Amino acid sequence: MSLISVRDLVVGFDAPAGEVRAVRSVSFDLAPGERMALVGESGCGKTTTMLAMMGLLPAGAHVSGQVLLDGVDILAGGEASMRRHRWTDVAMVFQGAMNALNPVRRVGSQIVEAVRIHGGSRRAGRDRTRELFELVGLAPELAQRFPHELSGGQRQRAVIALALACEPRVLLADEPTTALDVIVQHQIVQLLRNLSESLGLAVVLVTHDLALVPQLCDRAAVMYAGSIVENASCRDLVGSPAHPYARRLVEATPDLAGRRRLASIPGVPPRLDQPLFGCPFQPRCAEAVDRCATEAPSLLDLDPDRSCACHLVGVVV
Repeated sequence: MSLISVRDLVVGFDAPAGEVRAVRSVSFDLAPGERMALVGESGCGKTTTMLAMMGLLPAGAHVSGQVLLDGVDILAGGEASMRRHRWTDVAMVFQGAMNALNPVRRVGSQIVEAVRIHGGSRRAGRDRTRELFELVGLAPELAQRFPHELSGGQRQRAVIALALACEPRVLLADEPTTALDVIVQHQIVQLLRNLSESLGLAVVLVTHDLALVPQLCDRAAVMYAGSIVENASCRDLVGSPAHPYARRLVEATPDLAGRRRLASIPGVPPRLDQPLFGCPFQPRCAEAVDRCATEAPSLLDLDPDRSCACHLVGVVV
């Protein structure tokens, strides 16, 4: 049974050259305790999808579609509806821990504030801060420090603690390992995995680093030009990607075992302030046929655990 379901989510922004359609009919489901990755190049709509789910896009954004939590659309009532669920049901670890924390306030006070905003007392906030710091592997006395006094890994753990302040059921982690060294990256990924397993958290990991995905997630959705082009288990996606773009992402990921040659993806993603004709990946795809230039492929089921949007992939249901 799904805990949270995204249905036909569309996000657009006004721009001088026309509307920028950053997210195009994105849909996926997440069960309690399930971990899913959204992967793709920068600018493909991953972070915008997460911000739309949190109701945190700027006022000029045009959002349609549904975000169903326990079957109830939490976006339907606007900010008043979303405020009841933000941080208590759905929370977010923002990209760049230094930017997510107030630099002139002690880290612990920011967690206390989150607890108080959602009905807790100051004392309850302090107790919760101590509990959370121990949960994410930080010494409780670090709560009295300012963000700049913490290392990059410590700040990232503090941001995760802040996201967990009100015991959410869904955690959206936007590039949580950005600017961290590989050892700390591994520690943060293992922390998120342990928290998901111990607390029953459903997790959405946003990343462009495909190598991180199997370490944390059960399955992954590949986004390109604002749309999901493949949705599969991590094993299938990394081992035998179906969509040409997904294959190029895998080939562009360093293979430490040396079993394949590292390759880049030619060209650049399309501009999203202009109409898209046919398959958006067609200009960069070495396998494209005439149909790809004129007809946009639909996301179709290949089997119960995989879907793909490509004219070249056979449909076996």
